[in-house]
Amino acid sequence: MKFNANLSLKVKIASLFSLLIAIAFSLNWMVATQTIRGEKIDDLEKTLQHLLYESRDEYIVLPLTLQSDLTFLYSIPHNQMILDNSEANHLRFLISHTPYYGQKTEISSYIKLSNTLYLNAISDDSKLQLSVNKYSQKLLVRYLFSLLTVLIISLFLLEYYMKPLSVLAQKTRDWKSGDEFALDNSGREIQEVAAAFNTLLRRLEGFHTKEAELFKEAAHELKTPLALMRSRLDVYENSQNYEKEKFITDLGHDIERLTNELKNVLFLESSDFEEPSQINLHSALTGILQKVAILAQRKQLEIFLSDQTFTLNAPKKLLNKVLTALIENAMTYATQTSQITIQIDPSSRTLSLSNDIGYEKYLFSSKIGHKMLSRLSEELNFTYEISQYASRYAITLQFS
Repeated sequence: MKFNANLSLKVKIASLFSLLIAIAFSLNWMVATQTIRGEKIDDLEKTLQHLLYESRDEYIVLPLTLQSDLTFLYSIPHNQMILDNSEANHLRFLISHTPYYGQKTEISSYIKLSNTLYLNAISDDSKLQLSVNKYSQKLLVRYLFSLLTVLIISLFLLEYYMKPLSVLAQKTRDWKSGDEFALDNSGREIQEVAAAFNTLLRRLEGFHTKEAELFKEAAHELKTPLALMRSRLDVYENSQNYEKEKFITDLGHDIERLTNELKNVLFLESSDFEEPSQINLHSALTGILQKVAILAQRKQLEIFLSDQTFTLNAPKKLLNKVLTALIENAMTYATQTSQITIQIDPSSRTLSLSNDIGYEKYLFSSKIGHKMLSRLSEELNFTYEISQYASRYAITLQFS
C-alpha cells in the first residue's frame, strides 16, 4: 500500500490499521463462507439419508431393481414435507450396484437395500448456494460496518493520543533559548521524544557557547599579528630608514605568527554527535602511529610506545583526533633524528608525550591552543599539564 506523503501521520496509522483489520476480516469471511457451505452440505446429506431410510422402511414394499420406477417416491407426503423444508433442488432417485458419489455441483446420499443394490438420492447445489450467498452477504455487510466503526474509533483515539505531538511541534516552533519541552499527561513514547529534544538542545547550546568563546578568543589573538603587519607597512611606507631586508624578515615573522594562530583555530574542530564507547588506549595509539609513520621517517624520528594500556569510555573519533594532533605536534616540532616517547601508566591513568625541543613554536603554546585543549579536555574527561625543560617538551593527559 502506497501512502500519500501529504497525509497526516494519524490518517496513515488509521489507514494501515484498517487495512490490516480488513485483511483479517477478508480471511475470516472466506473461512466463514466455506464453513457455512460445508455445514449446509452436511445437513442436506443427512436430510437426504433420512428421506431414504424413511422411504425404505415405510413405503418400499417390493424389492427394487435397476428397472424399478421410482416416481412414487416423489409423491410421498412425508418426503414432500422433508424436501420443502430442505435445500434440495431437482432431486432424483437412482438404483445402482455401487454407491453414487455426487459431482462438483451435486450432493448425494445412499442406503443399501436388502438385495445388495443401492438407493441413491441426488440433488444439485443451486438452492444451497443461494442460501450460502445470502448468509455471506449478510456477514460481509456486518464486517464492513465493523471495519468502518473501528476506523472511526481509531481516528478519535489517535487524535487524542497524538495531541501531545502537536503540542511538541508548537513548542518547537515557539522555542527560545533556555526553554524545555515538558509534556504532562502524555504517553511514554511522547515523553521520550520530548526528552530527546531537550538533550539535543542542550548539546547544541553547549557547542554554540564553546564555538562562540573560541572565535571570540581567536579574534582577540589574531588582531595582534594583523595590527603589527599593518604597523610595519605604515612604517615602511613613511620611513626611509626601514631597510627592505629587515622589513621582509619582520613581516615574515608576523605572517608565521598569524599562520600559527590560524592553525591553532582550524586544527581541532568541535566534536560530532558521537556516543562514547570503550577504547583501548594502546590500540588507538598504535593505529595512529601507523598512519603518521611517513612523517617520522621524513625527519628520521624514533617513536617509543610503552606496552602498558588501559581502557576509557570516550567518543572514538574525537579521541583519535586529539591524540593525532598531539603526536603530529610532537613530530612537527621535535629535533630531527631525536626520539619521541609515549608513556602509558595504567595505575594513574595517564598518557605522556615528550620530545626534544626544536626551534619552532608549539601548537598548544599559544592562548588559543590552550583554550582549544581545555575545551576538548572537558568533552573527553581528562586534565592536562604542559612541561618544558632545558631540552625536552612534554604534555601529560590524566583521564578520569
